[in-house]
Amino acid sequence: MDDKFPRTLVWAGRIVMFAILAALPLISQQDYFIHVVSLALIFGVAALGMQLLLGYAGLLSVGQAAFLGIGAYTSAMLTKEHAWPFLAAFLAAGVVSALVSLVLVPITRLRGIYLGVATLGFTIIVHLVMVNEEWLTGGTLGVLAIPHPSIGPWKLGSEVAVYYFCLAVLVIVFLAFHRLGDSRFGRALQAIQLDEDAARASGINITLVKSQCFVVAAVVTGFAGSLFAHHAQYLNPNDFTFWKSIEILIMAAVGGVGSLAGAVVGAFVVVILPEALRAIDQWRMVIYGSLLIVFMGFGPRGMAGLFALATRWILARGQAGVPVAKAARL
Repeated sequence: MDDKFPRTLVWAGRIVMFAILAALPLISQQDYFIHVVSLALIFGVAALGMQLLLGYAGLLSVGQAAFLGIGAYTSAMLTKEHAWPFLAAFLAAGVVSALVSLVLVPITRLRGIYLGVATLGFTIIVHLVMVNEEWLTGGTLGVLAIPHPSIGPWKLGSEVAVYYFCLAVLVIVFLAFHRLGDSRFGRALQAIQLDEDAARASGINITLVKSQCFVVAAVVTGFAGSLFAHHAQYLNPNDFTFWKSIEILIMAAVGGVGSLAGAVVGAFVVVILPEALRAIDQWRMVIYGSLLIVFMGFGPRGMAGLFALATRWILARGQAGVPVAKAARL
């Protein structure tokens, strides 16, 4: 994980990343630009949940789109149909996602691709419920006119206000996961990732720890779903198919498995890159797919690994007596 690199440089990179994110609305005040980067922040939160599963515990899940949808529909229906305050609905989205995630406890004994297939089945079932249970979700027509998010009497009616609220949620989740990684629970997850049998032999309750991991990831993804609903102000079941789970998985992998900052960067790559290539529509997805292959070519550490490798190389050249500025040109 990130602790394989000097902590000072890790935190310097994180601070720079969040400073850039805080300054993005200053680059352009166009609503479309702010809308897209806000969406990237929202999926950054979802990608952090995926990183907890994949990067910390080595659990392959293709079920995160289900929790994204559960959080989205919970928050949307509570605010629109029952006039709940946004923050209450936001928290409820996480709670409901956590409760639903408990049905996955029996499959925590599975490993690798078998766990992935089981969570895929869960996503398909949840999607079918969204499509067919019109009384609950609106069916194929979806949910329209979802209210803007608000904090008490303050309505976040502008794209910039929504952006900074999403950024605040992302930062809170990021810092919470960082602390989680250094906790006893985080060390148990890492032990399971390294060798599940050895972890069990050392006294770790594998089923309990995996179940807790799924619940925490579901809560965070449910929060992302709530943000998604109130950001888009419209929900459709097709927003939450297993392909969305694959996208979230790609976000974590492209940024670097085990890297929190990498999950955020990966979310921006997956969300923004197709939009940036929209001008060349006929080649857009070809170039997008090719770039993803290149990013994945850096190995499990993804873009975070590339950054670490480049930084170590520059530092090594500097320590060897080669000026850093010159080394950068070599």
